[in-house]
Amino acid sequence: MRRRVVRVVLCLFALWAVLAASGVASAATTPPRKELLRAINHVRAVHGIHKLLAASALRFAALRHSTDMVTRNYFAHTSPTGSTITNRIVRSGFVNGHWWRGAETLAWGVGARASAEATVAAWLASPVHRAIVLSGGFRWVGIGRDCGRFGGHPGACVWTADFVVRG
Repeated sequence: MRRRVVRVVLCLFALWAVLAASGVASAATTPPRKELLRAINHVRAVHGIHKLLAASALRFAALRHSTDMVTRNYFAHTSPTGSTITNRIVRSGFVNGHWWRGAETLAWGVGARASAEATVAAWLASPVHRAIVLSGGFRWVGIGRDCGRFGGHPGACVWTADFVVRG
């Protein structure tokens, strides 16, 4: 009888360990775009600025731009075909029937330099990007990230964040 109780206790402990580990694993699989939004909103909160809200239409526009940059191996706000942030935001449908203003930040890196925290730190070190990230005028953001061979670096990640205010 005692062996049976020990086995049950060991099985329950093993089950608890598996469930606890899966909870940690699911917490560690936060999508990178959400990590970047969290990092941006943290910095904004430190500066007393309201948080940005995620917009899926803008996210898809930003993701398409990041993917295009990785695929065609360029790094610019204007694509080789001439597409601009204005084109991408209008095509997203997010601003139909609204007045609006937008801005875009780009970043790329490899390894730890491609993390959400490193990306926000790099943007804050650039006066132009810092002004966008810390602008209280923006309300919405779409974040896209694509990874692959970029600029001769395998495993590089390219970020696009499209910021919008609309009325």
